[in-house]
Amino acid sequence: MKKYRFETIIFIVNAIYMILELIASRVLSPYFGNSNMIWTSIIGIILLSTSVGNYIGGVIADKKNSSSNVKYLLIFSGFLIMLIPLIQGKILNAITSIFSDIRIGAIISTLFLFFLPSMTIGMISPIIVKLKMENLENVGKISGNISAIATLGSIVGTFLGGFWLLPNIGSNQLLFILAIIMFLLIFIVEKPKMDKITIIITICILLSCLFFYIYITINNLNGEKVLKGDLNTRVNYDTQYGKVVIYNTKQGDNIYRHMMIDKGNESATYIDEEKCYNLTYEYTKFYDLMFESSIEIKDCLMIGGAGYSYPKYYISNYTDKNMDVVEIDEDVTELAKKYFYLDKLIEEYDLENNKRLNIITEDGRTYLNKNTKKYDAILNDAFSGSEPAETLTTIEAVQKIHDSLNENGVYLTNIISSLDENNSKFLKAEVNTLNQVFKNVYIVPCNNNGSDSKNIQNFMVVATDDTLELDNTIELNLNDTIILTDNYSPVVSLTPDII
Repeated sequence: MKKYRFETIIFIVNAIYMILELIASRVLSPYFGNSNMIWTSIIGIILLSTSVGNYIGGVIADKKNSSSNVKYLLIFSGFLIMLIPLIQGKILNAITSIFSDIRIGAIISTLFLFFLPSMTIGMISPIIVKLKMENLENVGKISGNISAIATLGSIVGTFLGGFWLLPNIGSNQLLFILAIIMFLLIFIVEKPKMDKITIIITICILLSCLFFYIYITINNLNGEKVLKGDLNTRVNYDTQYGKVVIYNTKQGDNIYRHMMIDKGNESATYIDEEKCYNLTYEYTKFYDLMFESSIEIKDCLMIGGAGYSYPKYYISNYTDKNMDVVEIDEDVTELAKKYFYLDKLIEEYDLENNKRLNIITEDGRTYLNKNTKKYDAILNDAFSGSEPAETLTTIEAVQKIHDSLNENGVYLTNIISSLDENNSKFLKAEVNTLNQVFKNVYIVPCNNNGSDSKNIQNFMVVATDDTLELDNTIELNLNDTIILTDNYSPVVSLTPDII
């Protein structure tokens, strides 16, 4: 073990480095969303910090190279990682209050929270390369080996963090675990001795364990409080696809429970069990426009489940009809059962036996690509955080939707937009794309201020080969409007002032 102690350290710290990058997206997503712009900010700052760390580490290695340097960097890195969950709330709240541009906010937040720990990790590699160097003849071999081991560690950290750790362990709790691992690596550098450093390390490990236990206990207690209707508590969950926050609010005599995924409010329900199948968001009531079709709506597909608001309403109000729901995140479905009365619906309407509600855990576009079933109506309420699911907006996806409908079937999609020139680009692009496949496309504002061009609201876009008589529809000027394709669908840049 002693012979390969530095290789072991390089492997593990680079795995931690990649897990930190994944955690950064979860920490920032409730404040800035989870778009490519956010990932660009995170990756850019993390790479910058590593570059700076490599340079400083090289300077240190040339001046005074010692295994003690590795030990001190591990201590400092562990401490900085442990600090992130303790300070992130105040820092992120302050930054979001100062900067309205999410790109600037994400860059500065990453700098404050993740630059230093990533930089100190980056300092370790050049120091270890120098320690392993025996003579000038083996420079290439040593540096190549260290680089290869570091890359393997990064690969393991990416898959381990993305597929298992983040979905099963909260991001804050995981940060404390990573800090503990960094502290324990010090004992690989050299055998523990009863000195001041060992005492400090032991205290840091115990503190990290204590904070880990506190965060788990508090989150479990918060979950129980939210279920009881507490208005001052939020419960957080990390899933494979995002950070979920569930909380209650009160309006008038009603208490509502909300589900927020990353930055977007995805679902809400009354916590009164007598009203729990009723719709709370006004726009969801407009999915009933599908019944204006000339064909009988019996089999319906909904893409995007979240809190299952409309599926609960549909199943409970139209007892002769069936619905398939495609929800990509199995954990979100389980949270809907626990907090949003989906389990009550399944039991009350005997859905496990009569199969009127069929829940499919899959990406919406992937499901459409291989689907052979025909539906009378397809409803799209799929969002990634607060952004439309890009892969469902393109002409190729629209063609798959059309192919999945019966003759004169109807497709309805929820779009957040306004009629202002700058903020209606995505709405126009999607309507133009739908026009290439469907004979008729109708746009219905979902609130009473639909004629106000600056009013940001939900629009229900209805596409069908049938001719419908719908009230309050609006027309758009689609001149010079692009058609969205799998090759080019700039959803984020088309909706800069809305999402």
